[in-house]
Amino acid sequence: MNADEIASMIAPLHAASWKTAYRGIMSDHFLDHVVDGERRTHWRKKVEELAAGDGEIFLARIGDEAVGFLCIQGADLDELNLRGAYVNNLHVLPHIKGRGIGTALLERGAEWARTRGFSQMYLFVFEDNLQARNFYRANGWHAVERLMSELPDGELAAELRLVKSI
Repeated sequence: MNADEIASMIAPLHAASWKTAYRGIMSDHFLDHVVDGERRTHWRKKVEELAAGDGEIFLARIGDEAVGFLCIQGADLDELNLRGAYVNNLHVLPHIKGRGIGTALLERGAEWARTRGFSQMYLFVFEDNLQARNFYRANGWHAVERLMSELPDGELAAELRLVKSI
């Protein structure tokens, strides 16, 4: 499968997830009119970067339908005190959540990270995304840092860096 095919499968999942999970965090205009194209552009570039570096995308399917994905990268960035494998994205279609797919994808990502010598994973989650924070907490993650991040729509939002030993 080439980069465009992979991006074409992942981008709609990502956009659908953002349209529900980030409502009230990102602007309605961005979520209703911009996010689909922005995520297509993002994933075309990201898939190529992953192919050239140390990263992987794991796709979850039910039958022939792609229902979730995890993007993970090797990213021990000592200068930023970011140690571990970086869970760049984890998204499951909103109507499929609660079936263990996100947990299974995280477990697959942890297995990938351990085979590369990492002892922890980290990710960023919006502070206002309580559903995601509760999901990660239930899966053994804990917050270690709060920071402000610029969103794709130009706004600022508080994020938490979460870590988990693996």
